[in-house]
Amino acid sequence: MSGSGEDFQVVTRKKWIARKCLRRRDRHKSESDYLKDCPDVDVDKFKDRLERLCTKMSQSDYFMLAMETLQQQVDVINRPLERIVCLGLGPFSRTHIALHQAAFVVSLQRHYQIKEAIYFDPVFRESEKELLRLFDGSVIAEDCAGKHEATVPTLYYLPHCPYPLMNNILWSNWTRDTLPNVLLVSNSFEMLTMTRKTPKDHINQVVEHCTETPLDDDYEHQNVFNDLSLHTFPWDSLPETDDEIFWTRCAPMKVNEDELIIETESKATH
Repeated sequence: MSGSGEDFQVVTRKKWIARKCLRRRDRHKSESDYLKDCPDVDVDKFKDRLERLCTKMSQSDYFMLAMETLQQQVDVINRPLERIVCLGLGPFSRTHIALHQAAFVVSLQRHYQIKEAIYFDPVFRESEKELLRLFDGSVIAEDCAGKHEATVPTLYYLPHCPYPLMNNILWSNWTRDTLPNVLLVSNSFEMLTMTRKTPKDHINQVVEHCTETPLDDDYEHQNVFNDLSLHTFPWDSLPETDDEIFWTRCAPMKVNEDELIIETESKATH
């Protein structure tokens, strides 16, 4: 009986702590404190953990269906993927959702045998940067606010990132020659433009010329890949080059670093 009583006390205390954290007036501050106070990981041990998760990920129904969906669009551009740019992944050694998303990106890189995988997130610790390098990734030092040009077919992976970051990916590639090189996994453009009526941005401009394919979330863990879509911009669906009104670039949007961190911290609550 004493063992059951101890188990009950542990569970009850965890629930009490969780409720207390949620009642704090400054919820984002409590999440930020959690991310900062979370102990650092042993890189070698965590590498083994991420490797095991990558194996499970590559065998999951969600991953295999996502690769089929992606391959259909790669076939349209008729050129192999050469680069991955992953922005706003989150503190994957400290949060459950970001860890599974990291396993997805690594598994995708391996599936397509992509040599170049670039990451940036202001919340990365040095241990997380080292882990990404061990998994054949590189971490850029400068926050480019989404201004990454797709000189080759590039998969941009932006899981639940701020609107300006997605817009600036388009801004960087706003020509009829380079936009088809962009394959963007992010929140649904269709849903975003229903709730955000600002025609002076590139998401609103391109949504009717975009091929959007929802990535059905049947993953075994909830709230990891919810509401994500693959967006592509086939060359023959875009306006002609001489359409000066369409191809005139808007100003890039400012991405508030706090906004990106808040988006990342929200993953820690699941």
